[in-house]
Amino acid sequence: MTMMKSDEIETYEAMLNRATWYLGRRDYGAQELRRKLLLQRRDKPMPAEDVCEQVMARLLELGYLNDERYAQRLAESLSNKGYGARAIAFELRKRGVEEEAEPPESDAERLSALLQRKYAARLGDERGRRAVYQALLRKGFSHADVRNAMKEYMEEADVDAD
Repeated sequence: MTMMKSDEIETYEAMLNRATWYLGRRDYGAQELRRKLLLQRRDKPMPAEDVCEQVMARLLELGYLNDERYAQRLAESLSNKGYGARAIAFELRKRGVEEEAEPPESDAERLSALLQRKYAARLGDERGRRAVYQALLRKGFSHADVRNAMKEYMEEADVDAD
């Protein structure tokens, strides 16, 4: 830390405390936390960017921030919620994480599990199949993957394709 004035030290300590409080509640990527710390509150003056950079450097030094670990945890969490690789990559980019993270299982495996666990009852008629198809696309799976998984599931389950 470079020599700071007393008001900068107070700002540094306050920002460091706020950052550790945020990190105690959930994980953050470095860019996401930086944005959060720099948000101007109506009742407080805008924090200095150089102080924020010193806080971020200290958090990285202490190991409280790790974009690779954050990306992997987020990918696993979104994968468990049934999101596809494209949606996971989009969410990582949206949160400012440059790290690549692979979901723990392939899109085909997640699609198969989702079809069996969540959507099986809706695949009996054309309207239900269209709704399931659209829902899976919104979760970030590709058209080809959804089409193949639904075809495979229907063949295995011996569901009539109207």
